[in-house]
Amino acid sequence: MKIQYTKTLPTDLSDSHIFIDSTALINASKSSEFLNLLIEIRDNGCTFYTIPSVVYEYTRTSNTIKGYNERLEFVKDLKVVVFNRVEEVIEKDSQIFLTAYNSCFKESRGPSYTDSLLCTIAYKHRAIEDAYVLTSNHKDRPAGIFDRSQLITIDIKGDLCTEILYKFSSRKFSNILTKLESQQ
Repeated sequence: MKIQYTKTLPTDLSDSHIFIDSTALINASKSSEFLNLLIEIRDNGCTFYTIPSVVYEYTRTSNTIKGYNERLEFVKDLKVVVFNRVEEVIEKDSQIFLTAYNSCFKESRGPSYTDSLLCTIAYKHRAIEDAYVLTSNHKDRPAGIFDRSQLITIDIKGDLCTEILYKFSSRKFSNILTKLESQQ
């Protein structure tokens, strides 16, 4: 078996909203089983979203114009909605989120720009019950703010990759805010 996931996943995600990271696009382009799963999830009423920097990360390793256009077409064929005005995501209440989010990282480097934006978008859509971030980049989804909802394990040419659906946790976020306030 080249892919493992909860068999009810496509129907469990009907009418949900998934913010896709570049890792999911890369893995879908390498695994027809994972691509077929994403198509089945989409066809069950799920909507996929992403941001321009994810599209950039996905297309940047193209060596030709043709390869670049093929990757852009892949995103379009998957019917991923790309938010064009990402700066509008970063508003007053997002600054509170970013402060809490950045406090979860012990390393001096902190999270990447793209991952910070995807997590901020998940925060901005926290009122939507079925909003998730799909990624295999686990280090930038702190367990102190996000819950792991579903795991999808993919065998890509002998390498195992785990894509996870992360869900923003209001309870965990509140705990971090309380901790930050006590440190002031």
